[in-house]
Amino acid sequence: MDSGAVTPHNPIGTPIDHPALPGQSPTDLPKRHPFAKFFSGAAITVAFVLLKLKALILIVFDFFRGYAVNPFEGFGLTQFAVAGGSMALSIWAMARKYPLPLVVGFVVIILIHEIGHAVAIRAKGLQAGLMVFIPFIGGAVTLKDQPRSAYDDAQIGLAGPIAGTFASLVALQLYKWTDQPTYLSIAIAGFVVNLINLLPIGMLDGGRISAAVTKWMWVFGGGALIYKVVKQPNPLMLLIVLLVAFQVYLSILREKDDKSFYDVTISQRVFIAIAYFGLVIFLGHQTYMNVNRWVALMK
Repeated sequence: MDSGAVTPHNPIGTPIDHPALPGQSPTDLPKRHPFAKFFSGAAITVAFVLLKLKALILIVFDFFRGYAVNPFEGFGLTQFAVAGGSMALSIWAMARKYPLPLVVGFVVIILIHEIGHAVAIRAKGLQAGLMVFIPFIGGAVTLKDQPRSAYDDAQIGLAGPIAGTFASLVALQLYKWTDQPTYLSIAIAGFVVNLINLLPIGMLDGGRISAAVTKWMWVFGGGALIYKVVKQPNPLMLLIVLLVAFQVYLSILREKDDKSFYDVTISQRVFIAIAYFGLVIFLGHQTYMNVNRWVALMK
C-alpha cells in the first residue's frame, strides 16, 4: 500500500493515484457536479456582496446619525410665535381661495420642508433663526450663523426639498389607499412647489445648491426669471428679480471677503450635482405623471 510518504518512487509533487474500491472501476469514482461548483461560487459572491452592503449600511447610518438633532433647539417664545402666527395667516389667506383641506395639507408639506432645512442647519452646528410662512409662496428659515462653505450651504439647501418630497410622497400614498382626490391635489402641490424651489435662482434653495456645483447655473436661472418678467410683468416678479440681484451681489462680496467659502472638491461637486439633478428629474416625473392622473380623474 502506498502510504503517500516521500520516496524515490513517490517524489513530492507527484499525484498519487488512489485505487478504486473492490468492484468499482476508476470511472465510477464520484465527481463534483457542475451545479455544486456554481452554487459554491454563488454563495461566495453573495457573502462578499453582503459584507460590502453591511459596510455601506454602516456608512449611511453614520451619515444620517449626524442628522438626529432637535431642529427647534434654541427656539424661544418669539420664534414659535412667528412660526405659528405666520402659519395661521397663510392658512387663512389661502383658504379664502382654495378648499381648507387642500390648504392645510399644502402648509403641512411646507412645514416639513422647512423642518428639513432646520435639521440640516443644526446638524452643521449652526443656529436657526426664524421660521416664517408666506401665503401662496411657501416659507423660509433664517440662519443666525452662516454656513462655513458652499458645500455645507448646498446640503442645507437640499435638505428642505428632500423632506418636502418625502411629505408629498406620503400624500400620494394616502391617495392610493383612500382614492380621495384631495390627497392627490396635495401631493401635486407639494411636488410643484419643491420643484420650483430647485430653480437655480439666488434666494431659492436651487440657488444655494447650484453654487456648490457651478455658479454659471445662476445665469440660466436669472435668464429664465428675466424672460418671465418681460413676458408677464407684475410687481411680485419685479420684487423677486430685485431680491435675486441683491443675493448675487452679496455672494460676490462674500467671495471677495472669504475666497475659501467656494472651495469645493470635485467629489463634493459630483455628490451635490447627482443629488440635485436626480431630485429635479424625480420631481419633474412625479409632477407630470400625477397631473395627468388628476386630469383623467376630473374627466
